[in-house]
Amino acid sequence: MNAPNHPMRRRERELDPAEAWALLARAEFGVLATVGRDGWPYAVPVNHVLVDGALLIHSATEGHKLDNLAGDCRVSYCVVTQAEVLPEELSTRYESAIVFGRAVQVHGEAARLAALQAIGQRFAAQYPDQVREGIEKNLARVTVFRVEIERVTGKARR
Repeated sequence: MNAPNHPMRRRERELDPAEAWALLARAEFGVLATVGRDGWPYAVPVNHVLVDGALLIHSATEGHKLDNLAGDCRVSYCVVTQAEVLPEELSTRYESAIVFGRAVQVHGEAARLAALQAIGQRFAAQYPDQVREGIEKNLARVTVFRVEIERVTGKARR
């Protein structure tokens, strides 16, 4: 089954694909949505890094999100930047991007190390020693998955 392709209601706010990808690349966190075997949705905020057209996300080795991904790898991921409530206009200024894709666990020590180093470089580039030590200390307690992106949309009210 392919990623959903619903038409955007407010077409005048739709970002072109390059803008949506750029927004996804610069957003510091997003909300990952999965679906459990019982059909219930589950959404959780996580950090990400965009590498080679895919999102890399790390996680503990067990938990609700991983249980859901074991049953259904389809995900949606939403990032929002520059959100500002405009009470006098009963509106919000924002930029957002939504991803539809499939999460695949990253296997192999070299691939896992590279992914964690990319995440560390993105969020703590000024602390390379701490990143290296943290990866070495926690590698056995971390799961990494890659969200293979099938579709990205973006929307903004600027």
